[in-house]
Amino acid sequence: MNTDADLKLLGVAEVNGRPLACAQCGNTFSLEVHKRTVFETAAAWVCCLSCGHGGEDQAVTNGLVDAVLAGWANRQKDVAGRDQFTAEWRGIVLAGELVPTLDLYQAAVAVKAVHEGAKPHVKRWWRGKKRVAKDRAKAPWRAVKAKVTVAAVGAAWDMQTGGAGLPGKPARMPRCRVQGCRKGWVTITTRVHSDTGKKQQKRIRCAVCDRAG
Repeated sequence: MNTDADLKLLGVAEVNGRPLACAQCGNTFSLEVHKRTVFETAAAWVCCLSCGHGGEDQAVTNGLVDAVLAGWANRQKDVAGRDQFTAEWRGIVLAGELVPTLDLYQAAVAVKAVHEGAKPHVKRWWRGKKRVAKDRAKAPWRAVKAKVTVAAVGAAWDMQTGGAGLPGKPARMPRCRVQGCRKGWVTITTRVHSDTGKKQQKRIRCAVCDRAG
């Protein structure tokens, strides 16, 4: 007997309306059907994956198994459909569902469907990666270009103004050496010109620098 099952049943299969069950433990799930001989009328071997028992079922013949396989072969290009079947041979009807299988054709169709669905996301991802790489490659050149531009503008301005510095930046005034001078003003504490005769703080112009003028 072939060790590879011809039919791997999923759920409960029915033979002329009655559940196909293991003759030993009565299990109706996880059953496999094997063809034993080349004769169509010979009973197939039903193996139970639950208890490991196997035995013949006179209603399930090799011809009935071949009818199930022939019907499944006609639908194997239907990727979305389930492997449900209903087959009849010499007045005996076997109905149920096979353990899902995936042949080479189904695999190719499934891969194509996934590829078509993911293609827009892959394109966006690659565009983002290329943009980041392009920006990184241009970054050093942009920095050099900026420095060259600043230097060129400074040189042109110096030529026009005689070295007065960059436009928009006034020449810096020298710092006053008088203690307490703030922008041309000095704050002192004095009684002079005081109405009450008490010390008051007065701001006077610095005599050294002319920042306030």
